[in-house]
Amino acid sequence: MAPGQKLYPRATVKKIVKAHSGCNVSKNVDVMIFLDYVLFMQTLMKEATIEAKQGGERGVTARSVRKVTGDTLAKFKG
Repeated sequence: MAPGQKLYPRATVKKIVKAHSGCNVSKNVDVMIFLDYVLFMQTLMKEATIEAKQGGERGVTARSVRKVTGDTLAKFKG
């Protein structure tokens, strides 16, 4: 993150999650959401890299990411 940029307000994240889920949320729900997002992105890139290498591509492309997105989303479905 660039210096001087303000983080997303934690209270706002909690309000949004509570409004969409209709459930009470814990104290650190924003941290858990961020960690889950990072783990998802890490897995997505790992799978896309494997797909690109198997397809004979030199690097990760949008095509290889699109191919593995559905499977990766299915793994993270709660």
